[in-house]
Amino acid sequence: MNSHPAWTLVPAAVDDLERITDLKDQVMRADLERLGRWDPDRSRRRVADSFSTRWTSVLLVDGAFAGSVAVRPDPQGGRHLELFYLAPHLQGRGIGGAVLRRLLAEADAAREPVRLIVLQGSAARRLYERHGFTVVHEDPVDVHMYRPAPEPAPVTTPDQALTRLRDCAALWSGGAADGRVVVDAACEALVVGLDGPALRELAACSYREAATELHTLLPAAMAEQGLVFHPFGGDGAEEDVLRALAVAFLNGELTPRELTRAAHQRFGHELDAADPLSCLDDEYDTLAYSTRSRDEVDADVLAEARRLAGTDPAP
Repeated sequence: MNSHPAWTLVPAAVDDLERITDLKDQVMRADLERLGRWDPDRSRRRVADSFSTRWTSVLLVDGAFAGSVAVRPDPQGGRHLELFYLAPHLQGRGIGGAVLRRLLAEADAAREPVRLIVLQGSAARRLYERHGFTVVHEDPVDVHMYRPAPEPAPVTTPDQALTRLRDCAALWSGGAADGRVVVDAACEALVVGLDGPALRELAACSYREAATELHTLLPAAMAEQGLVFHPFGGDGAEEDVLRALAVAFLNGELTPRELTRAAHQRFGHELDAADPLSCLDDEYDTLAYSTRSRDEVDADVLAEARRLAGTDPAP
């Protein structure tokens, strides 16, 4: 069983501003005092200036308020992460890392970089560094960090383009990827020589339109190319998503632990095909008490991903 509490992100409401401000005071005061920058009035003004119900989400853990995060467009391009606070009693339980992984997966799906600012000496800096952020500028108080957008997976043949379109469609249908990755996959298919009116219409869809138009455009384009589209919840859909996650791992887009956690959180132990990865996710949680090493578990994840993706090496 997954040991992490159930959490979700929901859009913030105007009434959440006070709760977020109070939480910032709890989690940031010690660091700000250490830096000689604690000023309660200024701290509250900065939260109010950054808060927007359009960009801010509230973190609920087991249904109760537990934190916040805001992701807004950055003036330099890409996304800017701020107001990322987690209640003290929940820190150290993997929740902050899980939330960050989801936010970064969304940015990666849109192929957008992410920027943020962390206080000098903050323990959060190590979390961000583990997730690919590097320092681009720092002063006595703030550390400015940057995580680049991922490079698109190279597509060299029509068959590879069709496979990528199929996998992107599965991830989008299962809620594991933004619709923009589907539009990009359709564009890549055109570049390598695939064609058809439905595929061209899908590739011409704007990112803004993707959220509403893909439900109609994608099934038609896939049928035109001889691919089967499984709407999420239908027969075969969960296996499609699981296979696509395995392929993303094999392409270097997920770490072994990120793959097992994604499978565990999405399918638990109820889906037979996902159970081996969910069990391996449980193993990661108990490595400190196990006779097995992380490398051994990583190797098992690789073998399972190859099996799911149909790329088992020949005996």
